[in-house]
Amino acid sequence: MQNPKFLFLLLSFVLLVNYINYMLPNRDRLNREKELLERKIAKEHKLNAQHIDSKKLILPYKKYFFDEKKYNYSQAMGKFQEIITKSAQKQCKITSLKWAPVPTSQDWYDRLKINLSLECKPKNMFLFINKLRENPELFYVQNLKLFHQRNKTELRVNMQLVAYRKHHEK
Repeated sequence: MQNPKFLFLLLSFVLLVNYINYMLPNRDRLNREKELLERKIAKEHKLNAQHIDSKKLILPYKKYFFDEKKYNYSQAMGKFQEIITKSAQKQCKITSLKWAPVPTSQDWYDRLKINLSLECKPKNMFLFINKLRENPELFYVQNLKLFHQRNKTELRVNMQLVAYRKHHEK
């Protein structure tokens, strides 16, 4: 009579040890979620206390966009290209720089796109991006592709840089 009781005790102990983690709630995860929620709530309270209205959130487009009054499409693209070549000077070798077709949008802005291919070392790539960021105009990188060239320490970088030109009311 002792053996079945002992066997039942052993089986229940094995089940308890092996499967107890699946039955109990994960306290560490729950604590992390609680802390995250508390931080988000505190951030929301801080934002609500600032009383931000829509006028404070409006971007000064003259600063970040090329202006239609100052630049027509080709002048804006030329200025954009000049900024790119100045940023790449002494850091990267520009192998290809092509303007994308003229935009046909009816929006209040135009997208200025330049397809760019560079050859540079990884550190110089970051220096090039940082020099681009120093300009007041807003740029962003689209379709970034990096390739390591065989038998060279340089990277081949293909990307599409995008800037904006603001339209005025007529």
